[in-house]
Amino acid sequence: MGTYSPLRRIAIGIAAFAFCLASTASHAQMEVWHIGKGGLSWSSQAETQIGALDVDGALQPLQLAEGESLIELLRSSGQRFLNGQPVDYTQGGQPRTWSNDGFFNQLKGPLDLVDGDPATSSKSVFKSAQSQAGAAFFWDLGAPFPINRIRFYPDPNDPDAFIKAFELEVNDGEEFNNINRPEYELLRRIEVNRQQVVDIEFAPLQGRFLHLRVLSKTIFNLAEFEIYGQGFVPIASYESSLHSFGSAVNYGLLRVHTTRLGDAQDGSKQAPTATIQMRTGADDSPLSYFRRDRNTGSQEEVSVTEYNSDLPRRALYRQDPTTGALLEELDRAPYLDLPIDEQGPVRDFIKGDIRADVENWSAWSPGIEISSTGLLEIPIDLPSPRQYMQFRVSFNGDAENAIRIDTLQMQFSQSLVSTAIGEIALASNLQPANGVLEVASGVDTTFVYDIQTAFANAEQSGYRGIRVEAFPPPTFLDLQTGNPLTSVADVDVVSHERGFDVLFPPVNSDNNQPLRVLFDMRLLEHNTPINAWLLGDDDVPPHPIAPGNASEAIGTGVMNAFATQSQPDVQINLSTTVLTPNGDGINDVAQIDLVLSQFAASMEVTVDICDLSGRSVHRLTSAQRSSGFYSDTWNGRDVNGSTLPPGLYIVRLAIDGDFKQFEDVRLIGVAY
Repeated sequence: MGTYSPLRRIAIGIAAFAFCLASTASHAQMEVWHIGKGGLSWSSQAETQIGALDVDGALQPLQLAEGESLIELLRSSGQRFLNGQPVDYTQGGQPRTWSNDGFFNQLKGPLDLVDGDPATSSKSVFKSAQSQAGAAFFWDLGAPFPINRIRFYPDPNDPDAFIKAFELEVNDGEEFNNINRPEYELLRRIEVNRQQVVDIEFAPLQGRFLHLRVLSKTIFNLAEFEIYGQGFVPIASYESSLHSFGSAVNYGLLRVHTTRLGDAQDGSKQAPTATIQMRTGADDSPLSYFRRDRNTGSQEEVSVTEYNSDLPRRALYRQDPTTGALLEELDRAPYLDLPIDEQGPVRDFIKGDIRADVENWSAWSPGIEISSTGLLEIPIDLPSPRQYMQFRVSFNGDAENAIRIDTLQMQFSQSLVSTAIGEIALASNLQPANGVLEVASGVDTTFVYDIQTAFANAEQSGYRGIRVEAFPPPTFLDLQTGNPLTSVADVDVVSHERGFDVLFPPVNSDNNQPLRVLFDMRLLEHNTPINAWLLGDDDVPPHPIAPGNASEAIGTGVMNAFATQSQPDVQINLSTTVLTPNGDGINDVAQIDLVLSQFAASMEVTVDICDLSGRSVHRLTSAQRSSGFYSDTWNGRDVNGSTLPPGLYIVRLAIDGDFKQFEDVRLIGVAY
């Protein structure tokens, strides 16, 4: 975990440290998984890309140049159109097209209208003797795009078969009715059309769904439907496929370099954003799969292999447009692909489903929002060690402004041990009633933290330290090891803002023993998590210690402590009750310690020195403070710096809450 300095050397007891370093011990090394410029391509790692493209090694919302065909750009980027309407209109995805004519859909359907080839068309499908009024075509671009022009026309070899009357509607991808179908707005209605090539230009707008309805009864042929626009896609997304690191790993820093694109970087418009989320897993699917019993309706969880392979499938076919032969449809992406009768639901966190695979997969992490050019480095705070990782990016901007992700890098290293279990208790009560660890609030309390580690094989590098963190920060007392437990003679301790690191000679599979850490801490919140990690060599990520039954001596199985008092409280502690500011160096200054406990948010805190009538003669503090320990000093003078006369004074701590005022007072004497 970087350089551990300065170090405070602590000698504990007289027992020799039982740990020794095996000559064959391996060392975990920091590695980097790199996607973007100089690394893996975004497209090679993508599960879905909706309006987001790999451009010169970077990931960004699709950008249309002036006069550029959107359909051509989608096709050239590998986002081919699918035939058939989406299962869920509200969710983005690959672009799609379909029509309301059943026979046309059984062929290649409207896909012929977006293939860029005028020689392919609807042919004779709409040339029957019946009225063609009401024929309808739909396009779902998969995401909202900035569009300003639409163009369509018949087969060049059949120029007179153009559509004689029509209306064109658009939906922005955000407005849906009560059954989640797009609510369209009329873009253009032409009741008498004499143009073989319809070319409609309009003010730029955001469009995802397009609907062309034929109003004329006469026969027609349609060859191509073209969409044009200019600018960035305002809303786009990218979701990676599940990535396996080969074995369980610990995660270090996330490094993301971004560049802001566009012409409004002076603050005149809201900044575009890219939001990144991640999740980690212990198996190869974050979903839970269920088989439904056809007779009883009961559901049984099954593996993804059973769900996708072992159950019977409905065959899907398409008709070869050249030979007319029925061919089995190999590309099942546009279809539900449901097993007959037996396939039950699939559960995932994405819709908040309580039957997601919560045992093996974490929920999506809180979003990391980026809105400017630069390099971002933050720790990856996700459950580990875990083998699988997935991330997703959502872009939000407008037609003129977007964020580009140049590179995304994740630090990782192989797990230090196979398992690390921790369990805490009061030093005075290792086996509390009902296993509940309850502690008096605001009182210095000594805790023990038992840790048990295991190695799957000798190749795991092991550890050389333990980190303990909590709020407020704990203070290290002792490290013990062995059976029976014995104090370690010589350790290095580094105190930091959140707690401490205790370092010792390396532990590996050859010298693994039970560990116990003793520390002091005051509880200021009703539920206080006490987190711990194993520390490896150099800068490899720390290995989280999970709660569990780490020791038969302790009967809690937890890494959280609960305060017996859950209501807010304040307390004053004085270094002396008599202040003698005469310059002799003894009690010239009084230290005033404040303890604020069980406050959920920052509050306005004041500390006053008052005379016995209650009049303030000096205000020491007026500030926003949250639960914690704070110290002030008083030298016996008033607000103007003048020496106060001898006598008794009141130290008054007050907090104004939303519905109640909290206070504590102490008497202090001034003598010369």
